[in-house]
Amino acid sequence: MPVFAFSALSEAGDVVSGELQSPDADAVINQLHARGLLPIHATEQRAGANRPDAVRFLAWRRDARLSGNDLALFSQQLGRLLKAGLPLDRALDILATIAGRRAAPTVRRTLERVRDGASLSEAMAAQRGAFPASYVSVIRAGEAGGALHAVLTRVAEFLARSEAMRQRVISASIYPAILLAAAAASIGLVMTVVLPQFEPMFRDAGARLPATTRLVMAGGDLLRQDWWLILLGLLGGTLAWTRLMRRPQVAAWRDCALLALPVVGNLITRFEVGRFCRTLGMLLSGGVAAPKALALCGATVGNRGIAAAIETASIRFSHGEGLASPLARSGRFPALALQFIRIGEETGRLEEMLAETADIYDQEVQRLLDRLLAMLVPAITIVMGLIVALIIASVMTAMISINDLAV
Repeated sequence: MPVFAFSALSEAGDVVSGELQSPDADAVINQLHARGLLPIHATEQRAGANRPDAVRFLAWRRDARLSGNDLALFSQQLGRLLKAGLPLDRALDILATIAGRRAAPTVRRTLERVRDGASLSEAMAAQRGAFPASYVSVIRAGEAGGALHAVLTRVAEFLARSEAMRQRVISASIYPAILLAAAAASIGLVMTVVLPQFEPMFRDAGARLPATTRLVMAGGDLLRQDWWLILLGLLGGTLAWTRLMRRPQVAAWRDCALLALPVVGNLITRFEVGRFCRTLGMLLSGGVAAPKALALCGATVGNRGIAAAIETASIRFSHGEGLASPLARSGRFPALALQFIRIGEETGRLEEMLAETADIYDQEVQRLLDRLLAMLVPAITIVMGLIVALIIASVMTAMISINDLAV
């Protein structure tokens, strides 16, 4: 049975932490309620969760921005504490004591700002990008509407779903990456270890080898003797590519080119459109004004081609053109998403339609990932087999040529 680490607040206001065995998190929360405790969080313990402090510290130093998991957990815990009637500074103080090493410094700095008289959104905005701009805007809208705990609960649900989607994308790419690395290692082993065993025989025969054999042998010599030059070239190429991609025009061209690819383009479009719809729905339901919500959504979209379409739609929306029509003219949004957005505008249920659209495209992305994975794995296997077959054929051709000369 899974083990869950939990934190809860006692009737005396003390933080109680521990572990419970339970089928799921809901059962843990019910057990805590039965003990008269207010649950703050209940997280399943997984392999690698108890990493050494030094490793966690290095991870925090690499990136001060809170991860999706950290932000979702923080939002969920803060929303529960505020709903229970705790003052904001007391709730942040509790979270600072139970947060991990990556999030704790940010929570403490936020608490210090709040104690100095700043609002929660102002304190978050001062944390050097630790909290995304769209997140801060939703918190500010929740403060203005007097429903901060409700907004935090919605944001936590949104972040949890977004993080789950991101993890599915990462998980789907692990196996092809491993297979590709294994294929490259296998070919490298054949070229650098197996082929050199035939060189003395070919050299002693004195015959002119076929062109394919000479090409394969030269490739093996290059890998074996000048591997450091290849490694240096790859490193230099990677650095040059990274610097080139920092130029907005080049990055925009790359993103538009990716959208034009048959399968990958559909996958990126649906992923980005789904993220746009879910983010916009969250911002609108949180009370953020529509023009500002559109501008924030454009900043959260990763593909510059789609981001440019959203930016243009935001400007035209401010001029009274609506949302569906400018997005349709961009040519970047699928027809189904446009229909749902148009229906939402006409019926006054835009937030609901955006959430429905995001759910649909999340499912589509998963199906496309499964299909792409089903295509990619055999493709890598076939290419690997063809390369190995070419190497074997070149060696066999040379041996047949030597035997013909001997006869």
